[in-house]
Amino acid sequence: MQRRVPNNEEGWLLSYADLITNLLIFFAMLLAAAQISRTRMQQIAQEISGVEQPASLSSIQQEIERKIAAEGLQDMVRTDLTDDGLKVSLDSGIVFDSGSAVIRPEQVATVDKMLGTLTPYATRYNFAVEGHTDSTPIAIGGTYASNWELSTDRANAMRTRLEGVGVAEPRIRVEGYADTVPLPEPELEGLTPEQQLARHRRVIVRIY
Repeated sequence: MQRRVPNNEEGWLLSYADLITNLLIFFAMLLAAAQISRTRMQQIAQEISGVEQPASLSSIQQEIERKIAAEGLQDMVRTDLTDDGLKVSLDSGIVFDSGSAVIRPEQVATVDKMLGTLTPYATRYNFAVEGHTDSTPIAIGGTYASNWELSTDRANAMRTRLEGVGVAEPRIRVEGYADTVPLPEPELEGLTPEQQLARHRRVIVRIY
């Protein structure tokens, strides 16, 4: 059977089909890139170039870790680089009195110093301030009706300090989770029940 050779009038169909195929590939690549977190994108860029970006989340984590070590704040502040961004977790039991959303006066300077580490990146990244509590119910007759209000107010208190060190309000959002986002079991291994509850009581500044 003789193969049909397209004439000039049909030749444009081949170019059109190639164009549509290339467009589909282009949009597929855009969709794939949109689903990759900023943390992972930076890791890929570092693997390709072999050089870490000065303002990458990984480099910010290293800077914060150095400050934690220099100030002896290992019991108060922890960092964790995840697909959701860089999490700077502050122990609520040290920063706040029990059942209170007011930062202890003796901790204000330390909190500001830690948050001030993020100021140089205030125009490059966005920030989410998360409030978390343990599962212990709020005492009846206290200041707060439930852990929802307490976690949100503590996050708001940290947001105020974050704005105070130079992060613009539009770049910050506040999230209160009460006890609905417990820590993974591996992070609690070896801790007593009381220590586990204390670890759950935290305020997280997430850079993303």
